[in-house]
Amino acid sequence: MSMKKNIWIFALVILAGSVFGQGKYGSTAEDSVECVTNISLYKEHYKQKNYTDAKSGWINVFEICPQSQKSTYLNGVKMYRYFIAKEKDPAIKQTLIDTLFMIYDRRIEYFKQEAYVLGRKGSDMTKYQKEDLLPAYETLKKSVYLGKSKTEAGVFVKYYQTIYLLYSDEKMDKSVLIEEFLPISEFINGALFDNRANLLEATTDKNKKKYTTKVEQYTSAKSTIDDIFIKIALCGDIEPIIEKRIAEKPNDLQTLRIASFLLAKRECTDSEIFATVSIKLYELEPSARSAYGLGLLMSKRKEYSEAAKFLKQSVELCEDCPDKEKYLLKAAKVYYFENQNKTAVKYARQAIKLNPNNGDAYLTIGMAIAGSANDCSSDAIEKSAVYWLATDYFYKAKSVDPSVAEQANKYIATYKKYYANKEAVFFANLKEGDTFTVNCWNENTKVKINGN
Repeated sequence: MSMKKNIWIFALVILAGSVFGQGKYGSTAEDSVECVTNISLYKEHYKQKNYTDAKSGWINVFEICPQSQKSTYLNGVKMYRYFIAKEKDPAIKQTLIDTLFMIYDRRIEYFKQEAYVLGRKGSDMTKYQKEDLLPAYETLKKSVYLGKSKTEAGVFVKYYQTIYLLYSDEKMDKSVLIEEFLPISEFINGALFDNRANLLEATTDKNKKKYTTKVEQYTSAKSTIDDIFIKIALCGDIEPIIEKRIAEKPNDLQTLRIASFLLAKRECTDSEIFATVSIKLYELEPSARSAYGLGLLMSKRKEYSEAAKFLKQSVELCEDCPDKEKYLLKAAKVYYFENQNKTAVKYARQAIKLNPNNGDAYLTIGMAIAGSANDCSSDAIEKSAVYWLATDYFYKAKSVDPSVAEQANKYIATYKKYYANKEAVFFANLKEGDTFTVNCWNENTKVKINGN
């Protein structure tokens, strides 16, 4: 160690003895001297990532002056994670794990931030105590409910994943997964709102980047938790929870938004609670989502004219929102049921513009075109051409999206029956494979013959 370094430490020691005695650097002047000396010595090794040599000095600081610096706990966590990763002996490893958890507890004792620190501790518990996740669950739950919208995005995910793992191991009832989803979603939505507001107010690139990252993290957390919930929750699980929550908070927009999303996502749209949520949400906040919810409700009731009105509004209110493709496709289908085939095709084409591989949209176009045959012409060949064009779209649907192939093949088999036969095509001065213009749709198709 250099002479300059020695002089600096000596100065700190003298200062510690005269000023820090009976304070945060120890209970006596002697403790203060030892504390400051060990802080300096262990940090020198720590900076060089020589955690083994740093350990003894760190332990002295931890025991003699635990309230001296928050960095004692930050550095301790990093060091003990390293020791745990390197240790092969199970008994020693467990002792190291116990010490890691104690570091978190001591940090809370002296430096507070209980919600935040418990989140970090609980996350490590899921890593180092996989055989018994109940303590991790309790720790993470306390962290989440203390921190609410201030909770870290990763802690929300760890908490919900832990519940899911306990449920999968038959150590926790599915009702916990169901009941915890709504409050967690509300906390995450609160975090998203706060960070988006901060982003709008950010004046420096550093802060803009910081809040953009946080929005991305919470958005990802929300998606992960939604996926777990949708995987396990049935309508019979969701509806009672939502009914209870809506009864408690009937005019809470955040609760209504989450309820609407869940019920629509899980296709629980036949229930009275879905009707209640959709109507209430639209009254309080006319938006793309609430209009879509009412459109779904009216569609389920086969009130297609009303459904079309709300779905049209959902599309108009959804300029660049992530669900626009879904709204467009549903609007297209409802307009088809309303026998407004041109409008149905218009919306389906817009959905395809957003996603060229949307096979369902191609199916809808084909159905709308086929549904227009009687309106297009009374001429047998021209009417047949409408079905030729319709089946072009069914073939296109299964070529871009194999998941709709079975349905596309059914439609093709149905509408092939309406092709003109060989004689009718011959007397119309046509042959199979010729290009034919379908005037009412202003599109070209190829001549096809019944029976081929």
